[in-house]
Amino acid sequence: MPVFQSEQEVYDVLGRFFERVAETEESKELIAATELGPGYDAFVQYIFHKPEAKITWAQENRKLKIVCGETALRPELIFEQTADVGHKFWLGKLDLQQALARQQIKVQGPLVNALKVLPQLDAIYPAYREYLQEIGRSDLLL
Repeated sequence: MPVFQSEQEVYDVLGRFFERVAETEESKELIAATELGPGYDAFVQYIFHKPEAKITWAQENRKLKIVCGETALRPELIFEQTADVGHKFWLGKLDLQQALARQQIKVQGPLVNALKVLPQLDAIYPAYREYLQEIGRSDLLL
């Protein structure tokens, strides 16, 4: 049985968590130091399957903006995976490099940009676990 039962549940859990991450100092510093390539107006888009959902990280007024659902934004990086794989990744239970090698996560765009942020992710993993507990979803802690 999948972790998330509907598109809306993906947005309610992962989307709201990403909105919280967007407000952190680390995210603000990362946005300030990151320059999008020509023709792009979003940093990354996560395409989830089972259930189908899309979450895009864009920049608006020098802040990280999270967009849930379909959008006309053009992301520089696209990560495609099942929602279960995405959930395990944000719990810190899935190594990105191994997931890429096993094609659990498929990437479009400059992977080197994604690998640059890996060190910052160590601070986010515990925050996702804490967030799940705060919203009463400790059932999702694998």
